[in-house]
Amino acid sequence: MTTLTPDQAAARARRILAALGPVPAWTTAVLDQAVLHLGRSGRPFGSNDLRLIVPADDCKAAGLYLHQLIELETPVVLVKVAEVVSINPKAHGKRVNEYRLTAAGRRYLEARVAARTQQRKAAA
Repeated sequence: MTTLTPDQAAARARRILAALGPVPAWTTAVLDQAVLHLGRSGRPFGSNDLRLIVPADDCKAAGLYLHQLIELETPVVLVKVAEVVSINPKAHGKRVNEYRLTAAGRRYLEARVAARTQQRKAAA
């Protein structure tokens, strides 16, 4: 087994995430609402918190969803503030990030939720 440099590990992670494809629209909608809810408190939150409040099927895509938000350059939606041990038994003690929702991120997610609502109204 070879040891990867941090840059090699990051590149490998990006390739794996890209291969997973986009997060389904329904899951994105569920996670947008959950992140808005958790972010309103101003306290850090992450995958562990999402795991406690979203359906299991949607939670499976939480890591990819959060990664997509982190990758956005404008606006900056989430800021990493800590790492904690995952509560997912399948993670075997892996550390996961915790974030704070930025004000710009809150507006961005609220706009996405509003756009979906408008789209549903227009389709009805």
